[in-house]
Amino acid sequence: MIKFRNFIFFILFPGFALFAQDDDLFEFKKFIVLPVGAYSEETGIVLGAGAMVFIEAPAEDGSKAGSNNSSVIMASFKKQVTFINKFVHEPINGHWNFVSYLYFNSWPTQYYGKGNDWDEKIYDVYTSKNIRLPVALGTDWFLPQSWQGKFNYGIEFDAEYITFDYDDGENTELKNYRDLKNSGRLGIGYNLTYNSSERNDWPRKGSFVQLRHIFFNAKNNSLNERESFVWKNIDARMYIPLPFLPEGVLALASYLEDFDGDIPFDRLAQPDGVGQLRGLKKGFLADKTSWVLQSELRTHLFWRCKGTLFYEAGKVGDGFADLNGNKWHDAIGIGGRFLVNKESKTHIRGDLSLIDKKYWGMAIKINEAF
Repeated sequence: MIKFRNFIFFILFPGFALFAQDDDLFEFKKFIVLPVGAYSEETGIVLGAGAMVFIEAPAEDGSKAGSNNSSVIMASFKKQVTFINKFVHEPINGHWNFVSYLYFNSWPTQYYGKGNDWDEKIYDVYTSKNIRLPVALGTDWFLPQSWQGKFNYGIEFDAEYITFDYDDGENTELKNYRDLKNSGRLGIGYNLTYNSSERNDWPRKGSFVQLRHIFFNAKNNSLNERESFVWKNIDARMYIPLPFLPEGVLALASYLEDFDGDIPFDRLAQPDGVGQLRGLKKGFLADKTSWVLQSELRTHLFWRCKGTLFYEAGKVGDGFADLNGNKWHDAIGIGGRFLVNKESKTHIRGDLSLIDKKYWGMAIKINEAF
């Protein structure tokens, strides 16, 4: 069953840090490079490297995120390769923000089918190769002055080209998608955001609510057919300070996503196992609609080390009506954090969880889960 799924750990060597300050070897002011080792039952051993550039620190009151760029490249012994670059720009004295990702993937993996229950022995195998570029631009211009700094609206673009190869086997409904060999997808939509929380990796107060709505047009180049689908997402978070704990905070979150139309099987709504239902293997739960509720108690322990206790619950369904009748899957666990940049409060995190009160899971990554 699930045992130490999605286990990703970062090994930090101070010698790889550039521009480290003499008075504190572990404070990476401008730039940090990390060798990366990873393991999951999906990937086996993964090796790679990651880097982060701190371009502009967040505002001291947490009202603006500043700017940074992070990159990671990893490869497994199962010939799985991924490159991810994330760029965030929210100037302290500006009225706009910009977030972009760049993904390159060559990824053999398993498809477990749709539904809120899983059998890890029933799956089909396929390989996807893709390049994807999601971009989001937001601003508070033209809003009443009393709203500026908290309310935001913007546009989003999502472009992708992906190819598929399928192994023999007809254990799931993946057999119905075998005519899909390659596809170009273009999405455009909008986002509406209220954000009174601190824009850093350890927010202690405020709340965040965001609505995103993206319309996709997808072309199956193999059959010269066009299909369309719509992605909707509501992400809500609240951070409540706890004065009786050092840097104490109770973090709460609700993440709901839903698809309409001809959804590609690789885009189904699902907890990712790293930021949501930590330790669950991605793909075990997948359908048109997914809902995850999260709670986490965070506190400082000593030096740069912090700790968390968390409880998460999630489920998927074939639309909202089916979602309401399905059972919840949960993950309860503990986590550790190591602070690598004080200004942005960037952390390396590791979480150990017990899923459905039966199976152990693990997820370790840079930045908080939510």
